[in-house]
Amino acid sequence: SRGLFRSKQWYQRRVRGKQDVTVLIGIAAYGDAIGGVIYQPWYSVKEGGENTGRVMWGVVGLGAHGFTRTQPPAGRKIITTTRSHMQKSVQDAIDSCKPDSVIQIGGSGSKCVLVADGTADAYLFASPGTKKWDTCAGEAIIKALGGTFTDVYGAPIKYDADVSYPNKNGVLAAMSNHDFYLSKIPADIMQRK
Repeated sequence: SRGLFRSKQWYQRRVRGKQDVTVLIGIAAYGDAIGGVIYQPWYSVKEGGENTGRVMWGVVGLGAHGFTRTQPPAGRKIITTTRSHMQKSVQDAIDSCKPDSVIQIGGSGSKCVLVADGTADAYLFASPGTKKWDTCAGEAIIKALGGTFTDVYGAPIKYDADVSYPNKNGVLAAMSNHDFYLSKIPADIMQRK
């Protein structure tokens, strides 16, 4: 019991206030992401230091709930991507889109939240690194809102029991203009397929 208490204190000191922490539950059927829940335990910190969490969920065909989506201004290009795994291919893909700004944040779930709620216009990670358990919930929520979620080649990410866990071909998600972002992926990245 004493060891568990110390572990809990260490955990709270390490992650308290980090809004990019998410708990993801994704549901797939016949290889497709169809439902997702994203819990943000530290969504906001109230006065006095009290943490307030948020749960968002979505089911393809039924919509998404638990948050308010802000409609981004037309023509704006804000891309969210990795904070800790920036590689040349990721940077080249982002640069080719000529974004107005880039939000670097940890966790695939956090990036999906930014696209779903309208803070970012696209989630672009042109490299292996995410796994199926990182993307299923966010994909379902983005698709439930009418967005598009693929790898960087435009192919759907499959969640069958027989597929490998890594998303070897990266991630590209957008609520609109997915084709624009896909068309901007550099030729040298497209040729790796």
